[in-house]
Amino acid sequence: MWPFSLLKKLSQDPPAGQPRGDYIGCYLLGTHTTGRDDNVSYISLATTREQLGIDARQYLQEFLQQHPQLKDSERVALQDLLEHWEERADAHLAAATGKPLAVQGGSDLFLRTGMRARKKEKGIYLE
Repeated sequence: MWPFSLLKKLSQDPPAGQPRGDYIGCYLLGTHTTGRDDNVSYISLATTREQLGIDARQYLQEFLQQHPQLKDSERVALQDLLEHWEERADAHLAAATGKPLAVQGGSDLFLRTGMRARKKEKGIYLE
């Protein structure tokens, strides 16, 4: 059975911050326009919760400032997410339902774990 358990382990993404060869586990924070599979934009590919929090707060603050025309319900929901980021992110990652973290002006804000290429310079990993 060990070949199957090894294959299963290798097919799963490593935990955030854990390297696997040329890749590292990370948190994927981004937006996706509903109904368009080709329209995904990543806001953060952070490997730590601290960096994820910094990136998310910065994005949410800028989004709220740049979109004064948002519906009141969406604005309140995004401000609540901004104010309670740590608790909401913890709950969302623990549930792992695949549902959006928030809806913002016609697009979904998503948060999940994944994997990305590690940064490398002159043959040495920078992280």
